[in-house]
Amino acid sequence: MLKRRDLRKIADIIKPKSRVLDLGCGDGTLLSELINEKQVTGLGIEISLERIKKCLERGISVVQEDLNEGLKDFQDKSFDYVVLSQTLEDISKPVYLIHEMLRVGKKCIISFENFAYWKNRISFLISGYVHRGEIKSDLLRDGEKQQILTVNKFYKFCSNYKFTVCKQIFLPNGKLSLTYKFPNFYCKTAIFILKGD
Repeated sequence: MLKRRDLRKIADIIKPKSRVLDLGCGDGTLLSELINEKQVTGLGIEISLERIKKCLERGISVVQEDLNEGLKDFQDKSFDYVVLSQTLEDISKPVYLIHEMLRVGKKCIISFENFAYWKNRISFLISGYVHRGEIKSDLLRDGEKQQILTVNKFYKFCSNYKFTVCKQIFLPNGKLSLTYKFPNFYCKTAIFILKGD
C-alpha cells in the first residue's frame, strides 16, 4: 500500500500492463506497486546512488540520469505514461523536461505540492518557511534550485508553453468541494495529466 496520497492516485490512473517511466523514482515505491498490482513494465530514472540501490533491492529496473539533461536515450512514444511525482520543483529546465516527457510518453502525469495552499501561507507568515512533505524547507543547501509551484502558476505555465492538460486532480486536506472551487488556496497536492500531439 502506497503511503503518499498522490502516489495512490497516480497508481489508480495508470492502466494495467502499461509501459511506465518514473522520473525521479526515489526508492522505487510507485513502480514496485504498479509492477505487483497492475503488471506494468516499469523503468525508473534516479540520480541518487542510495535510492538506486534501494530500487535494485526491490527488483526495479533503474538508470542513473540527471533529468535536467532530458530523455535523449529514449525513442518517441516508447512509454504509455511518464510520471514526475513531486520532482518538478527540483528541475532547473522544466519546459525542456516536459517537452521530453511528452515526446517519449503518450501521457505525462505530474504531481506537486501546492505552495499556495492555505496552511503553507500561514506557516510562511508565522515562521518564514513552509513544510515540503515531511521536511521543513528552512535550511539552505548547496546545489538546491527549487521552483515555487502553485496550481495557478502551473496552469499559466501550461498555457504559455502550449501543454495540453487533459485532467487535473486536486487532493484536499478538507472539503473536496472547496478544493475544486478554489484549488490554488485549498489544494494541498495537485496532479496534472498532460498529453502530446
